[in-house]
Amino acid sequence: MKTLFSLTALVGILASKMASAYTPEAEADRTTLPGLAVPPSFAMFSGYLPVGENKHIFYAYFESESDPVNDPVVLWTNGGPGCSGLLGLFTEQGPFFPQEDGTLSPNEFSWNKVANMLFVEQPAGVGFSYSDDTADYKTGDAQAAVDNHQLILSFLDRFPEVASNPLYITSESYGGHYMPSLALEIVQNNADNAINFKGFAVGNPYTNAFTNKVAQYQAYYSHGTIPAPLFNRWMGQCSKRQFINLENCTYLEAAMMAKQGNGINPYALDYPVCVSDEASSQSLRLMHHMHAGNKEVKDLLLPVEDYEPCAENYLLDYLNRDDVKDALHAKADVSWGSCSNILRYSEKDMNIDMAPFYNELIDGGYGLKILVYSGDDDSVCAMSGTDEWLWDLGYSPVEGKYWKEWKVDKQTAGYVTHFEDGALTYATVHGAGHEVPTYKPKQALVLFENYINGEW
Repeated sequence: MKTLFSLTALVGILASKMASAYTPEAEADRTTLPGLAVPPSFAMFSGYLPVGENKHIFYAYFESESDPVNDPVVLWTNGGPGCSGLLGLFTEQGPFFPQEDGTLSPNEFSWNKVANMLFVEQPAGVGFSYSDDTADYKTGDAQAAVDNHQLILSFLDRFPEVASNPLYITSESYGGHYMPSLALEIVQNNADNAINFKGFAVGNPYTNAFTNKVAQYQAYYSHGTIPAPLFNRWMGQCSKRQFINLENCTYLEAAMMAKQGNGINPYALDYPVCVSDEASSQSLRLMHHMHAGNKEVKDLLLPVEDYEPCAENYLLDYLNRDDVKDALHAKADVSWGSCSNILRYSEKDMNIDMAPFYNELIDGGYGLKILVYSGDDDSVCAMSGTDEWLWDLGYSPVEGKYWKEWKVDKQTAGYVTHFEDGALTYATVHGAGHEVPTYKPKQALVLFENYINGEW
């Protein structure tokens, strides 16, 4: 009896310690999500993190299913600029996906299987995030980097139990600007080592505006969606900076898009897209044009099992439900959209070539591990555009690690190359679109594990 009492007391003490492991602010953000059939085994938190005097940045934090005490903390934000990190959470690599009936289904390839995942909606004005001063909705790369640095510090204040854990930052698309800018901001302002910063990963990154556009039309043509005469004219007049006639190029681009029609998914050229009477996708991200498809025939077209072309519409409905906003501790009067229509982001910044940032981060001796990965079915930030700048950074592949095939389930998942003793890794993901985890979820998880575990 004494032994039983001692064990019971010990369990009670441990439970008490675990319950008090979180700050009061974190406990107030603890959440569950409507539509879950079974409560998850991991803790979930969501709410607002203060940034500066007026900004309130919405976050959702999901502890690792593996070892939350020791696993790294991984920040995820989507691109745009101005698109919500909840897109990544609920349509890419988060633990749950909204369904058409309003329920949530589990994602067996969620990245929180192996890491503590922090999803954020930034800058202020994106998703549920807001500012008390609307002047903050005018921003750019430098301010976003400063704000995101402060965001990380605010998060670690709220969750000090993971302050010493390795921290990685990840994104895709316009994350090609967000991540290098934020990485440089951290390493230049981290003398006190308040952040145990280890590196960043970015998928299909928007890096150089000009080479990105050339790659976009090359991808269209190689996938047979635009005719050779128009494409060849465009390549002859518009693919070299010194020969560009803006009026002619604009005309040719409009003509090519008219020929392509509206049934092609620019984010994944070989995948179907969503069309329904209620279709309301706001995720224009970088291309700023809507795409359409036929939901009813999707099952005949799927290149992979379980791909849902209307997932973003289900998410829009889900996040605008009153019970969901309440559970997430989101501002009730904010109408959630996948990409902001109030953010005024610097067009000048969007045209900055980000490649030199990689040189500075790699050559600066900061000890970072950088992963650039690219789905080869994307046109928005096509792989050939990434090739154009990445192979010109000036680094030679590590001997024996040049364009090596990597496999999942004995099938080729892509190719991987290591530079500078692993400081920079480039991986392709075969058959994946712009949002790699959406189109190749298992391969994306393997890629992510290889990165954070040091395999890559």
